[in-house]
Amino acid sequence: MNKAYTNMRTFWLDAKNMENRKGIIEIGPDKIVAAGVEMALDDSKQIKHVLIATNSLGDSSFYYENNSPSGLGGLIGGHGNEPLQEAAARMLAHVSKLTDQMTKLPTGAQVPAPSQAGYVNLIAVSKESVFYKEMPEAEARKQENPFYPVFAYSQQVVGLFQAQQQQTFSANA
Repeated sequence: MNKAYTNMRTFWLDAKNMENRKGIIEIGPDKIVAAGVEMALDDSKQIKHVLIATNSLGDSSFYYENNSPSGLGGLIGGHGNEPLQEAAARMLAHVSKLTDQMTKLPTGAQVPAPSQAGYVNLIAVSKESVFYKEMPEAEARKQENPFYPVFAYSQQVVGLFQAQQQQTFSANA
């Protein structure tokens, strides 16, 4: 992973970055405050990563490694975009129910990146722990998989970010 992407990833996966933010809600038995889905994609013999993240304040971000000088692209959204906020909230609520099926790490510990292209990590963040579940993307897309709704909501979030970006470009054209 490149440095710019790693910095944004680290920010989203550490609940301490939200400690002093007014309105944080802790969800579920493990008090989840943020959630994410990270994907590893094959890009010309090099793996690139994508992170879709949200928190209980309604903030969401979509970051991806790219070939720009900074090595990072991204979109920020949530506030004022009700469909985006709703899809992100559902992603967060659903993953908060699945922490007992995930690997638990202490807060501040680094969640490993997906181990290879075509794999995803589903992530839940609390003040005490970080939880993750790695699986092939093909498994995450199976409706009978208990993690399917988390992955499906993350894909809705991406689509809503794209729609938000198109609206912004259209309004400024």
